Amino acid sequence: METGKGDGGGSGYQGNHYSGNDVTEATIRPAGPDDAPAIVGLITRLAAFEREPAAISLTEAAVRRDCFGHHPRLHVLLALSRGAPCGIVTLLDTYSSWAGAPAMVVHDLFVDEAARGRGVGRRLLAEAARLAVARGCRRLDVNVLNWNEAALGFYRSLGFSPLDQWRTHRLDAAGLGRLAGK
Repeated sequence: METGKGDGGGSGYQGNHYSGNDVTEATIRPAGPDDAPAIVGLITRLAAFEREPAAISLTEAAVRRDCFGHHPRLHVLLALSRGAPCGIVTLLDTYSSWAGAPAMVVHDLFVDEAARGRGVGRRLLAEAARLAVARGCRRLDVNVLNWNEAALGFYRSLGFSPLDQWRTHRLDAAGLGRLAGK
């Protein structure tokens, strides 16, 4: 996400920078097109963590097109420690028809194992919340794998509430084509 391009059309959102000694000094910033290799690497590691390494088909070209093209579909914030990527949060724009207001969804949150437990994930989500507020959003949603107890506890500690009455359903590419009659 380039500031002023994929961040809400000049909302003034610039990212937040932190200082300290080790990974706790991680810099959280909006990603740009040159970050495509890092984004692919972090998402690939996320897929492995989520026990789906073979499911990845993401390419740098797709990242550049879908995150930094004329109509960005995904906002990306990176955490860097000593210049190396150590975490990522990706966000999707959505809309709350009941509230009549924009909202965002955390699509991916991943922190490398060496950086976990040091506040990087919390800072990534805090920055995501600042972006959502800057874009006029009234809520921030996240989906969590039901077996990821650490993530479930982490989100609860930040004030997220589980929506036990809702279940996510997915239509894969083949099903989408069938439903569309193609």
